Amino acid sequence: MAMSSQFSLSLELTKLVPFGPLVNAAGHGLIRLIRDLQASGSDFITEEDLAQVFGRNRVEPLFASTFRTAVKHSMIHEVSSIAELVIEGGAGPTVRRSLNEPAYFAMVVQLSLLTFTHELTSLTKALTKAFERRTEGAKDFVAPPRYDALKGALRAIREQTCGFMWELILSAVEKRLYPSVAWTDGFLYTLRTIPLVIMQGLLDSLTAVQHLPENTRLRIGSTFGIPTIVVWAHQVLGLSVEVDINGETVVFGDGPVSVYVESDKNGPQEIVLLSETDDPFFHLAEADEDDRLLPLRQHPVRDYGTRALRLVDDRRDEERQMVNAVVTSCISIARAQNRDHGHELPESDNQGHEIQEPGIRVHDKPLGRLSSFPSVQRVLAVSRSVFASNEDVVDAIDLHSELPCPAQAAETEAPKHFGGSRLLLCLTHVVLVLGMVHGFDEDLMLHVESLETAQYMPFRIPDTCMAYSSLASLLQGQPTYRLEDVEVDRTSVISASGWSLCLASLACKDPSDTKGLLAFIRGVPARGGERRRYIIDGALPLPKQLKRATAASRSRNKIVAGPGDTCALESWSQQKKARHLIGITDHAFEIATICETRSKDTSEANSLTLGFRSMQEISWNVVHVPACMHNAELGQSLVLPDAVWTFHGFQGPALFTQNFPQQALFAGLVAGDSSARWMLCAHMLQTWKFPYEFTVYVRGRDCCFECSVKYAKRIPYSCAGLVL
Repeated sequence: MAMSSQFSLSLELTKLVPFGPLVNAAGHGLIRLIRDLQASGSDFITEEDLAQVFGRNRVEPLFASTFRTAVKHSMIHEVSSIAELVIEGGAGPTVRRSLNEPAYFAMVVQLSLLTFTHELTSLTKALTKAFERRTEGAKDFVAPPRYDALKGALRAIREQTCGFMWELILSAVEKRLYPSVAWTDGFLYTLRTIPLVIMQGLLDSLTAVQHLPENTRLRIGSTFGIPTIVVWAHQVLGLSVEVDINGETVVFGDGPVSVYVESDKNGPQEIVLLSETDDPFFHLAEADEDDRLLPLRQHPVRDYGTRALRLVDDRRDEERQMVNAVVTSCISIARAQNRDHGHELPESDNQGHEIQEPGIRVHDKPLGRLSSFPSVQRVLAVSRSVFASNEDVVDAIDLHSELPCPAQAAETEAPKHFGGSRLLLCLTHVVLVLGMVHGFDEDLMLHVESLETAQYMPFRIPDTCMAYSSLASLLQGQPTYRLEDVEVDRTSVISASGWSLCLASLACKDPSDTKGLLAFIRGVPARGGERRRYIIDGALPLPKQLKRATAASRSRNKIVAGPGDTCALESWSQQKKARHLIGITDHAFEIATICETRSKDTSEANSLTLGFRSMQEISWNVVHVPACMHNAELGQSLVLPDAVWTFHGFQGPALFTQNFPQQALFAGLVAGDSSARWMLCAHMLQTWKFPYEFTVYVRGRDCCFECSVKYAKRIPYSCAGLVL
């Protein structure tokens, strides 16, 4: 039949289904709804168009109750009181509206499934094309949803319904459909994608068979999309489905079958809606120009590592051997790192930057970047989650025995069927970076194709900066350098699929507040109801700012006290209230904090503009002095030991008049002035020039003057700066 037949059927179904007016809000309430939807990234008109199609279907009552319970709650996490930024998770305006409107609820449920199984861009293109095709030949032109508005609506639904675990339902269906098919090469992800022509036909045919069960039957011929079609038709809409696959028949549901699916690798991809006399209402077949939809290859953190292994090979004995090799490698690294960053002197003679463990070496990494490295117990806890199906393997590891390092494990322990050393080192990296996250929900969805890409990267022991970049790739499913219209080096929050990866600096006001930990929070960045996917720095890069500030502040640098002199813990400057600048782009919030301070003696002002990412960069590159048991009060005095000088200002010793030994500690008197402390950290890291090794230490509010000096001098052969 002609393509216009599908549109004619759609019109008749619209008359048949008691749908009623979609827009039942009026006046001020309608305007507010439109604004809320727009702020969330969705679009009012687009949701109306989608509800006109998907809203005609009735969601199976028990499933509707389960879905509603999972998505009805909203969560707001304050991440920065400075900029009034929050992470909004759970039900947003689209879902909240749907909870009281059956048509919108049906739309949200069905599109939540499609956004879970298909990559967002390819799904948007497919639905746009499907809407266009189903109206071809119609007398009255019906404009399909705009591409960008449709993509925004689909993204909003995905973000607001990420709390529902479609993976559990799909996996249960796939076990019945493919009992002997392994996950090798991720083929089952591809099998979830519905071909374009089938997608187009399902827009109207599911409505027909649900409302006219005695007069219509649906036949589908397709190799792809069968798990998603079964979940859509059976679990969501309550229809009985019969699948003929590999010579066997699998039936879902107890009632009369209304949807028949035949999997034939050599047959055409087609969909036919039949009458009770087997006359076709419409018949659609795949065209040569049809694009394939891309799968969304994600898996929850729980058993993520097991799924990654089974994508490569399905040999369970060697899988357990691989899990043991990964976890023991992580433990050996954690032991080395945590021993090196205790309160005792490092065993290395390379300014504390080299870790002494056979086969494990880290060079040129600032100690601050490794300060959040997971403990052995944290590694074990993460491993039990990442390899949940092999938890007994993790528990059986003897922590009192000598464990192989990654290089040894990759050479001798990694089964060759699993890609050998590459996959072992890659999974080792994943366990370690997840250990740097301040708690995480096992329902967090991470992409598995990012893991496959990472197999070809050289292994490095991750610091917090690398962990942030790696986790961003796993969350977004693409390398971080491909983020659209956003420089990843300026980001402090990256959001995807309803989850946000956040830096610790969002909640800090002083350099000592940032401890390097990362966090996954369910939701997306929001301010005043407006949502964006990123938070980025709106400030200039630090080197450019500091170059301008250097000449203006040279005259205010001076040595205050040296070895044998008595010095008080104080600040030469007086802090002014910080100012915050906030901008909004298509994808991100841009945040800049202007730190200002003024000299108590001359009243001359200094300023520095920072963003959350630059604050975290500062924290990553300094060493945080641990807390002590004494009182840390302003005004306490100390007789300075050998090779210790205190000073005012921000510039380096090269601007002072006297000569200093190569092993010296320069302590800046900026206690109690957070703005001056940020400025001094930035200057020490960016403008202080030394021909030899230099480390920057930052005293916290919980460490006294004497203990902070002792800690900064614990490596006697290094030159260091101390931010008091």
